[in-house]
Amino acid sequence: MADSAQTQAYNAGVRNNPEKDTDGQRKLSSPTSSFQHPSQGAAGTETRDSTTMEALPGRLNEAVRLCDLSAPRDSVGVVCKSSSTAPGSEDAEDPPANGSSGEQQQANQDDTVAVASAKRTTACPTGYVPTPGPKEQPNTNMNDVAKVDHVEEAQRHDQTHFMAVPLDTIPPNADIPEYDMHLLNLARHADPFRMLGCHRVECPDTDKRVVVVRVWLKNVNHVELRPRAGVSDWRLPPPLDSTSWLYPIRFSVVWIGLRLLELYVQAFEIYTTDPSASSRGPAVKNSDPYVPLDYELLVRGESEESPRVVYDTYSFGMTVPQYNLELFQSGSCWHVDNLMGSHIITVDGVVGVRFAVWAPNCICVSVVGDWNGWDGRAHPMRKRVEFGCWDLFIPGIGPGEKYGYRIHARNGTDFIKIDPYAQEFEVPPKTASIISACDDAFKNAEARYQWHDQEWMAKRKKLGETDQLHREPMAIYEVHLPSWMRGQDGRYLSYRELADRLVPHVKNMNFTHVEFLPLAHHPFEGSWGYQVTGLYAPYSRLGTPDDFKYLVDTLHQANIGVFIDFVPAHFCKDSWGLVYYDGEPCYEYADPREGEHKLWGTAVFNYRRNEVRSFLLGAAYHWLRRYHIDGLRIDAVSSMLYKNHQKEDGEWLPNEHGGDANLQAISLLQELNWVVHKEFPGVFTMAEESTSWRGVTDKTDGLGFDAKWDLGWMNDTLSYLCCPVENRRKCHNKLTFRGLYMAHERWILPLSHDEVVSGKGSLLDKCGYLGTPFEDRIRTLKTLYGFQIGMPGRPLIFMGGEIGQGREWKDNRSVDWHEGEEELRKKLCIWVSDLLGLYRTQPALHAGDDETWNFKWTDCDNNNDCIVAFLRSYEFWFNDILVVCNFSPQAYYRYPVGVPHGGEWQLLLNSDDWKYAGGMCGMGNGSYIHTTQGGRLGWPYCLWLDVPGNGCLYLKSPQPHAEEKQRIIQEARRSREPVEEGRQTDANPNTKADPEGSS
Repeated sequence: MADSAQTQAYNAGVRNNPEKDTDGQRKLSSPTSSFQHPSQGAAGTETRDSTTMEALPGRLNEAVRLCDLSAPRDSVGVVCKSSSTAPGSEDAEDPPANGSSGEQQQANQDDTVAVASAKRTTACPTGYVPTPGPKEQPNTNMNDVAKVDHVEEAQRHDQTHFMAVPLDTIPPNADIPEYDMHLLNLARHADPFRMLGCHRVECPDTDKRVVVVRVWLKNVNHVELRPRAGVSDWRLPPPLDSTSWLYPIRFSVVWIGLRLLELYVQAFEIYTTDPSASSRGPAVKNSDPYVPLDYELLVRGESEESPRVVYDTYSFGMTVPQYNLELFQSGSCWHVDNLMGSHIITVDGVVGVRFAVWAPNCICVSVVGDWNGWDGRAHPMRKRVEFGCWDLFIPGIGPGEKYGYRIHARNGTDFIKIDPYAQEFEVPPKTASIISACDDAFKNAEARYQWHDQEWMAKRKKLGETDQLHREPMAIYEVHLPSWMRGQDGRYLSYRELADRLVPHVKNMNFTHVEFLPLAHHPFEGSWGYQVTGLYAPYSRLGTPDDFKYLVDTLHQANIGVFIDFVPAHFCKDSWGLVYYDGEPCYEYADPREGEHKLWGTAVFNYRRNEVRSFLLGAAYHWLRRYHIDGLRIDAVSSMLYKNHQKEDGEWLPNEHGGDANLQAISLLQELNWVVHKEFPGVFTMAEESTSWRGVTDKTDGLGFDAKWDLGWMNDTLSYLCCPVENRRKCHNKLTFRGLYMAHERWILPLSHDEVVSGKGSLLDKCGYLGTPFEDRIRTLKTLYGFQIGMPGRPLIFMGGEIGQGREWKDNRSVDWHEGEEELRKKLCIWVSDLLGLYRTQPALHAGDDETWNFKWTDCDNNNDCIVAFLRSYEFWFNDILVVCNFSPQAYYRYPVGVPHGGEWQLLLNSDDWKYAGGMCGMGNGSYIHTTQGGRLGWPYCLWLDVPGNGCLYLKSPQPHAEEKQRIIQEARRSREPVEEGRQTDANPNTKADPEGSS
């Protein structure tokens, strides 16, 4: 069967292999014809008679010596190669570098993976770089996991070689034991590399050094073996009756009467062509240890006219470095996305896919996919016993192939699981993992996605390194991408289509950042992305990983930051996902009192296991590094912090100290924040934490987040607005209570998706009560936004809120954008845009959000009139902003508000301005209002304002002349120069009293 169209196209472009064989251009075949899915039925049986080979040449070489085969493979197939050339000869290898001993060099090789000889050269196909080689030292940078250190081969095949002479008969001890054959046939063999591939065979009754080659194939009529072109350091002698260098594998074993899987076996006697040896004899003791034959196969099936090249999976060594597995096992493998999962790599010039998965409790794991008919017998994996991991390099397959892992559990069951580290998945409801063509970690620079956000990334890094990120405006637009906008007939728009529509809208609305509800792959859209299965893959329904990169890139080029929701608290319990991954609890706690969240119907990650910690930390790192994400909002932090979160007595287990805190989860969150801030300066982390846990944003003794969602403010404010006006005076403290705890943390002020779904109604519904007119609801919603954006904290508004959508959010349909064309809603949208524009340009509204002196009430106790007024400050008195909010429908004329500065205050925004479809109560935008002497509520001056009903006013303090303003700024800078620790944050830094104070 021919390769898939996608693989053929890829081979023609990215994976161009320049090597040629004697028949012309080499073909990297995908063995799609080698296996059938069991449901397709079994082919007919056939037996083959062993055919005696032609007599071999009587004399191969006058001067040969035997290769030392005395060093067998270990249980996982590690092969280490050292020099057998005599010192002083032309072919002698250089001494170990840095003065290290030969034993130390050998130990270093044992710690890495023997994927190629140190003398081999690898032709790397365009777009991909090789895998780590045997010279890699234990301190290798994880970013260079994909690189192979191939030493240039100084002398090629015309000099020192091994000669492999096919034997007439196979030694009896070369056969696979019947029990092992049975396990292989049932896809239950725990160590397939001990059986398949090339192995040494002991021949105690002779001095011959013999190796045997065993390969799997399906429904082939002819199999030939030859050295791998351009790589192998051994040769086959030509037969007497032919000039061909190919040798047929003549012996086969038929599996239990079925020809579906057939084992082909050939034995070879090994010599070396060393001219210094006078005769054939036993190998010297210091000669090479066992060296496997690097071979390739030419196979021809029943319906094939010409043979095709097949690379035997079990002829390759390990491709996953041991040092990286040790990091993974330690719980601190941040680059685990390069280590685990499926990656297109090259080994000795052969392109294929390296698979690696963690499944510590099972008997065996096989890679199954489209290319092998999802037959678990086709590609059993090698187990790295000490790490509980399984890996396999399969040559000849490429991007776009669907795959999974067939696992045989200790309880005897067999099932197929997804790859937890897959970077692409099928579109739900299908569940297969996909070998990604967008894996930039293993591509050359020219073949990777070409980012164009360098200016944004440099600015972000500088803000992080100078600790100025918290001074920047951060107005967040929360988006559920699948339902933000749909195409005709409800069609999902792709990431690229959404980019063309989302970016202009966000810019026009003056948001600085977008926050996407979880985009990690999830099977059930009704979970909104919070029940994940693929933490390393963007949601496939909207496009490929490169499509998502385009969306982020486009937003960055428009100076819009990108946050995503990240979910390390729990995961879905679909049988093909992470739950009971290898037949036993792996990713979740074993005890259901710890490992299950019954209210949500999800499983809880086991933060006690280091491998799970590497999985979660690596996922966060993956999104920041691969997709240039600017911030992570960690979901459900409360459920991570408390072991008894939303659980009754008897449904949870206390920690080792008898308390209810999950100590392992706490340390994970601390490490996550430390890693993010250390590796990605300027990245912002947020916690959705609904309790009074102290120190969520404390970088020293707390969890280390940059901000915490103020869910208390959101609940208090919305519940206040739902009260009838006559009852609001009784709950006025809901508007002002935040002042008691505001200084304890750094905050996000959310009006999020959680409050406009599941029967809670829309924000417009909450801005009133039964019988409230639509016009009053719109006015109240404008005042709510004015109150939110004026308060300390970064404002967040969920999509649809900017147009006052009438219905609550539905995840299966688009925002009702047609409502935005209505006059009142259109004016609401303009009001939000102007508010956010003011927020971005006035430093008092954002630069001092986290400082105690930045906020002061000027009127907080007027519960009868439902009015609050407060002052925002930053650095200089002329930056002050006064915000007045009236939450009653009653307008108040000449309402007195105390202020600290006398002079002419400018009315920047009036929600009742004609521009916003208001009734023009009071002055319009841009007007000036003079203070009077006498003051109010302890403030030295007073403003007499016309405050509209359900309205909001923004005013700016009097402005000095330009020269005076410059003088004040320079004096302030000089006064701060001697202070080594920088500006004090516990006191108001205003440097001058009001301009009328001395007049």
